[in-house]
Amino acid sequence: MKVPIKILVMQSPITIDTDRLQTVFAPDIKPALSISEEPISQGVKHAQEHALEVMESALTKQSRLVIVTPPAEEKQFINRIQGYNFETTLSQEEADRIHASTGADALLRFGITDYGLTPKSWRNGYIAFEVTSTLAIAAVIAYTGSTATKAVAGAYLAQEAVEESAEAYAGFWALDVASRPVRIEAEFVRLSPLTTVWKTSDTGLSDVSLFRVIRKVNTDERNRQLDQATDHAVKDVVSSFSDALENIRP
Repeated sequence: MKVPIKILVMQSPITIDTDRLQTVFAPDIKPALSISEEPISQGVKHAQEHALEVMESALTKQSRLVIVTPPAEEKQFINRIQGYNFETTLSQEEADRIHASTGADALLRFGITDYGLTPKSWRNGYIAFEVTSTLAIAAVIAYTGSTATKAVAGAYLAQEAVEESAEAYAGFWALDVASRPVRIEAEFVRLSPLTTVWKTSDTGLSDVSLFRVIRKVNTDERNRQLDQATDHAVKDVVSSFSDALENIRP
């Protein structure tokens, strides 16, 4: 029987550009116009809380993991560490303090890098889709900038490459509205010695409905899509982590 691994779950803050978040949470407001920050701050708050809840729930089902809770007296220190961007590396001193105060063997760090919009990594030259289901996206259209041109013109399998262009941009718009992609990065970090043992990223999609590109999507439906896409991203991340656990020692 393998020895259980005590982990502390840490979620990095969302650092997505406000303009991109406005496209998700206030799509009817033109980017050039200033809006109240409340819709965005509330949307980000819910995104973080939902992702953390789903992640912790999924991890508790892994029999080899024991999720630890930091003591109250270390709350300020832990909150400071959690405020780090996902790309920020902890120091060995910080890792030692976490281990001493919580008893954790390792950290499971994760963060949302794209929320409700096509991941930026898909937009660089040729885009390799990180999803496993068949996607219907607009890939070839005569782009004029009008709403009428933002229509689905072709179905592509996930993993197929699409060249970034004006036509592909409209396809990304259709993908955003039809399935609200949510991308999550995660890593498993051993505290002593400080080592990143495993790292992955996955993009979840909501149920795909092409009718969303030709009608207005209300707030409730959009929020349901975002939660569903988050659920799928977390599920894929934890599934990958579960496979990796077979070869990870405490």
